[in-house]
Amino acid sequence: MRTTRSCLLATPRRGVSWQSVNVVNEMKIETPKDLVAALIDLFPGFRDEWDEGEGYGGIGQYNFHTVFMELAPFCSGYLAEASPRTVEAFCTLINNFVASGGDMENAVSTCLLEHSSQVGIAKTIRPHLSQAAKTELR
Repeated sequence: MRTTRSCLLATPRRGVSWQSVNVVNEMKIETPKDLVAALIDLFPGFRDEWDEGEGYGGIGQYNFHTVFMELAPFCSGYLAEASPRTVEAFCTLINNFVASGGDMENAVSTCLLEHSSQVGIAKTIRPHLSQAAKTELR
């Protein structure tokens, strides 16, 4: 029996609104396609970089790991230009992926958080991460 996990993007901390970053409150991320849509909402430039997984096995054949691998090289630039609300929303996404466990946690941990210093995002995201997510930072 296959279990489907989802990542619910809950409302960020008090005073932070997602309306300004075009992310729908309580968006469920259940598939890699949902993740791509959420990341494009946060970082519109990602649309131009996303290749539908072509570099990782063929167009349309991608998983959560593929999405984070595609995002990682561009993440520093996106975060440098992002508003504080966008950074918070992105970190909420990361925190929820870590809390979801399984493949979702493994993807964000191994393909983004473990390389966060190498791709230049660790200092930016650390203050917004849960304790569980912080333990995966390298």
